[in-house]
Amino acid sequence: MATFSLTAALAWGLAALMHWWPRLSAPWRRRLSVATSAAGLGFLVAAVQAEGLRESALTSVVLVGPATLTATASASASLYYYVLTAVCLLLGFAGLAIGETLCRWLSPRALLNSTAVAWLVTLVRFLLEKSAAPALLVEAVGVTWLAPVAGAYFASVQGPDRSAPGQLARLLLRYAYLVRGLVAALGVVATRLGLGTHYDVSSVTSVAIAFTGEAFSFVPASWPQVFWLTLAPQLVVWPAFTVLAGLAGAALARLFLRNVPRRAARGAPGASLPELHRGRE
Repeated sequence: MATFSLTAALAWGLAALMHWWPRLSAPWRRRLSVATSAAGLGFLVAAVQAEGLRESALTSVVLVGPATLTATASASASLYYYVLTAVCLLLGFAGLAIGETLCRWLSPRALLNSTAVAWLVTLVRFLLEKSAAPALLVEAVGVTWLAPVAGAYFASVQGPDRSAPGQLARLLLRYAYLVRGLVAALGVVATRLGLGTHYDVSSVTSVAIAFTGEAFSFVPASWPQVFWLTLAPQLVVWPAFTVLAGLAGAALARLFLRNVPRRAARGAPGASLPELHRGRE
């Protein structure tokens, strides 16, 4: 339970930072970019000092069932530090060099912003798994955690006329297929080519149905295996989860935003109403 709580806290904290980064003030964006670059340098130092090999078991949730061991990654103990170094330095440099341009481009495009975050997370997850990163870190970098954060982000940045449940559900459905479509494509390639990582389900040749006890067998890397273990879950089951989790996150965001102006007004009697709402525009 403690591991799950730590993973969730890390995942949601990073997701919130990445989603709301374009809407931070310029000084805070610079501070965050400098901190990200400093973290990259710290990972580089750790990479130079790391020795030996690491092994990590990779699991995948097939058909939203129990986690199944799909592969075991083995790599140099320093490799995942180099992956983190590259990601942090790239993000930090981008934030410092073209931060203003990115903010002007991403701020009015909520769907594009959230999709870009999810695609980046998917790429980083793949690289971390190939480099045998620790399980806690790998589990925290996953698109499943992003769904409620994306819903909260959409609810907080969309105007009142576009944040009704029906509008949000349609926006979340578009988001779900943009995100899960990439994951499905990666899963097809990884399975057909045997690339390892949890996206590769070629090793899952038998799946038991919990309610009936019936078992289905698959030829490794076959198209029936790809369809039932990758395409069907990613394009049917997980989009439905994304919409429901996103709506739950949106409801929590609305509850929070409904109370923020009142608290701000009580805490700062001299503040004008436009100033209190400026951060939500």
